[in-house]
Amino acid sequence: MSLVKIQIITLLKMTFKGFFTERGIFIFLCFLDLFKYSTSYNVSDATYLHNQLFDQSVYKTLVLPDYPVIVSVEYNMLTVNSLDMKSQTLSTSGWFTVVWNDSRLAWNKSSHGNIENIYVSEDSVWHPKLIVQNSIDDLSSLGDGTTVRIRNDGKIRWELPAILSTSCDMDVTIFPFDSQICDIELASWGFHTDAVNLTFLKTNLDLEDYNINGEWNIVSTSQHASELTEEDLVYSELFFRIVFERLPNYYIMSVIIPVILTAVLTSVTFILPVESGEKVGYILTVLLALAVLLTMFTDSMPTTSKHTSVLVVFLTVTVGLASFVIIVTILIIRLYHEPENYIAPDWMHSLVRRFRKPQNSGVDKNQIDQTELTENNKLQGSGHRSCKEVSLDNIKPTYTNIELALFFDNFLFIVFTVLYVLITVCFAITLCVAE
Repeated sequence: MSLVKIQIITLLKMTFKGFFTERGIFIFLCFLDLFKYSTSYNVSDATYLHNQLFDQSVYKTLVLPDYPVIVSVEYNMLTVNSLDMKSQTLSTSGWFTVVWNDSRLAWNKSSHGNIENIYVSEDSVWHPKLIVQNSIDDLSSLGDGTTVRIRNDGKIRWELPAILSTSCDMDVTIFPFDSQICDIELASWGFHTDAVNLTFLKTNLDLEDYNINGEWNIVSTSQHASELTEEDLVYSELFFRIVFERLPNYYIMSVIIPVILTAVLTSVTFILPVESGEKVGYILTVLLALAVLLTMFTDSMPTTSKHTSVLVVFLTVTVGLASFVIIVTILIIRLYHEPENYIAPDWMHSLVRRFRKPQNSGVDKNQIDQTELTENNKLQGSGHRSCKEVSLDNIKPTYTNIELALFFDNFLFIVFTVLYVLITVCFAITLCVAE
């Protein structure tokens, strides 16, 4: 116990003898000490400290506090505003926490009213010039009149709020089951590593206040330091990396299922009766729907050849097959309406004979011209079978144009249905393997 306190206790005991015990007086003085320290801050002390620290004849904001200055940075992300495939940009909201030491701004706390922290404008102190290198909006240095906090040991903490729009090279090959890797590149502007050296304040991004995005899920984050060399000068860089995974439910319901269903509708063209007169109109409507889906989808894709979406390839193949179906449908309708004396190519009859048994053929074996058989019989030797027997054995059934058209409608319906199923399965396998 100090001599002053002993004297005060003795004086109080002599004055208020009988009212206070020695222990009670001691507790009373302790409360006085606590009250003193809790109410020690006053404006005059803070003003005096500011005037002392920022005396323009002593403190220069353009003079580095050390050489090099170790600047620690942390990125605190609040939300993902957007991750745009078309423009390949990532928009985030958050703030940078920047910390460094300036020994010129340290003071003895007990000699200045126990003031532990003071707050000044960023322009009042030396601070590093920081830029986001891959920003697509603005390359000016961060900070716009924000406040810095200075601790009594000279440690400065600078909070920089920022809405960032940064470039992000996106790979949409397996859209909508894709994952994207985006970087936020922070660099020291104007100060090479011998003057300012950037380091990380923490081992990872701060996501404590992060608000979940409805389209993208953050899989992981990481950070690494790098260097940029320019004209034999090395500049410090920090990379904050974020790995995103798309939540595909919305695109499955609004893109993939409609595309597959529309593609399957193409083969239905062949089971429409020719007499209905709707075959060409129907397939043109399906083709138009596919073209609209393809246009709407490609409008949201990046205009780059580095990565091609499997879904775009699937749509393109589907549109190509639908165009081919239009041509085939027109040919079948033309064959159906050909006159009876028109004889279809032999390969059509051969194909029909291969896949089905002959039924009511266009030529009856019993209706063979007897005169032609008699003349041909005269040309045969006696050792051979009769001409009628040879002709009846070698005759091949032919089909009417209507029969051929109906056959090709049924046949192509099966072929294109199987083909679309195979293409869809290949599309699904490709997505699974690539994922």
